[in-house]
Amino acid sequence: MGSKFRGKYLQIIPYGTAHLVFHDTGDHYTWSKVLTYIHNIIIGKLWIDQSGDLEVTNHKTGDKCVVKFIPYSYFSRERMRRVNGKVTDKRGELHYVIKGYWDEKMECCEVLGGSEKDLKTGPAKVVWQAVPSR
Repeated sequence: MGSKFRGKYLQIIPYGTAHLVFHDTGDHYTWSKVLTYIHNIIIGKLWIDQSGDLEVTNHKTGDKCVVKFIPYSYFSRERMRRVNGKVTDKRGELHYVIKGYWDEKMECCEVLGGSEKDLKTGPAKVVWQAVPSR
């Protein structure tokens, strides 16, 4: 892991690839982590952001999930910590889309048809949700 101090923020750069193997099924997943930014270390309210593409690959089936962590911009009207992504098979055919916020919840919708600009999807299902702290 590396880091760079940029005055207003600290950038954390993860190195390497994570592996997860399910021995019962033979599924082997790999992924690399995204960049993390810690803002206002010296002065102001501390806050964290992440950016980059997280690509998870199943090496047994060739399926891929790419989740884009969208960096926050002061000039955007979007909420902070937004993510979106897609799940494709080994041929690159789109099967699911993902949307949400990395600190709250992520939802997944099955793609029923249409083009990438005008997708028809099924109902959203929550695939991950943060547990509120007590």
